[in-house]
Amino acid sequence: MFWRAVAVISVIAWVLGGALFYYLVENCKTEVYCTGLVVENCGWTFGQSFYYSVQTGLSIGFGLLSESKDTSRLYSVFHILAGSSVIAGCLSWFASATLERHSHSRDNSERELARFAHACHTDGYDGFSVIQMRDLLAKYPQFTADLVYKLDQDDEKVTEYMDKFRMARIKDRQNMAIQLLTRAHNELQLFEKSHDKLNIDDTIMKMHKDSGTYLSIAGNVFQRNQSAIITWAGWLIWIALGIIVSTSQCNWSFVEGLYFSVAALSTAGLQATCDGADDKVIFVALYCLIGVPLFGVALGRLAGVIVDRHMEKWNRKKMQERISTSEVLFAQHILNHAPDSKITLSEFVQIQLLRTGAVDREMLESLKEDFQRLSEGKSFITRDVAMKGHEHQVHKHKPEVVNTEV
Repeated sequence: MFWRAVAVISVIAWVLGGALFYYLVENCKTEVYCTGLVVENCGWTFGQSFYYSVQTGLSIGFGLLSESKDTSRLYSVFHILAGSSVIAGCLSWFASATLERHSHSRDNSERELARFAHACHTDGYDGFSVIQMRDLLAKYPQFTADLVYKLDQDDEKVTEYMDKFRMARIKDRQNMAIQLLTRAHNELQLFEKSHDKLNIDDTIMKMHKDSGTYLSIAGNVFQRNQSAIITWAGWLIWIALGIIVSTSQCNWSFVEGLYFSVAALSTAGLQATCDGADDKVIFVALYCLIGVPLFGVALGRLAGVIVDRHMEKWNRKKMQERISTSEVLFAQHILNHAPDSKITLSEFVQIQLLRTGAVDREMLESLKEDFQRLSEGKSFITRDVAMKGHEHQVHKHKPEVVNTEV
């Protein structure tokens, strides 16, 4: 909270300090009228100075006002450099806040998954709805395999079923998962304590069908992409605000208003406001001061969604591919593993992490060093040591306090 306040104060000081300087330096503006009359007006209003402080600091360069004194130009060099760093900091702060919300949502999903994994091995599915269980089974085939084995108790049948399941589309997987849940309810009496109080198979099928309605699908899409959708909605609303105000103030067409709004928020500055009246330039200054960071975050979120979707598909595909001989040899070299046919669970996880690019060699080496440091030569560490980490080492090696009192 302290650093957020510092960032806000810094931006305010930067903008108002620049506005005060441009107001006091009294740049001159030469106007040539159609009658041939040349008039030189010196001194900007504070509104114009505020506008120029924002548009210079954000490197927009609308061109409505220009400087006439070298002192002002020299300050503008500093103002642009300071503005670039301040705005970069603002964008980083916005991006960090967005990622924190995204990470919080992801952490909730991971906790739900861990709870489901525990339930799969204890036959206690309390607290899960049918739709939650269906979606988790469809997304994580390993849990589907566990449920199939509970039903059929036959490894060959499980392998045959899972081959079809993994090749199926997500919608078909959901249908197959619902069929498994129905069988489990009838044959194994599972989910009897579920908070849905399921007693008949029709209830399961009804909930599955209801989840496929357009309203439910839209709700699920919004929940999965809530942060990005809110960011994009704010961006579109801000563009619409620029269109409405600029067209009403300057009597522009819709296209001219859209052109001005997008060019201003992207810092292209292709079109300035229609004149230098204080009400117009102050609006443009505030519009850009808020809209430019929002524009950057919105486009960053769009790029992030595209990249995340691509990486998710790529990782899923990579995980389902067979491990090649070259990948095993490379992993054995990194893990200092003897060239035999046995691979432990820990080594398998490390190989898969290397294949998907989730970690690199340096990261694995660093993790090994941390484990060796904390384990002190043993093959395990306690949970307390793992949670405290460096604090445990500091406390252990802290010199004893010697009582010197006589």
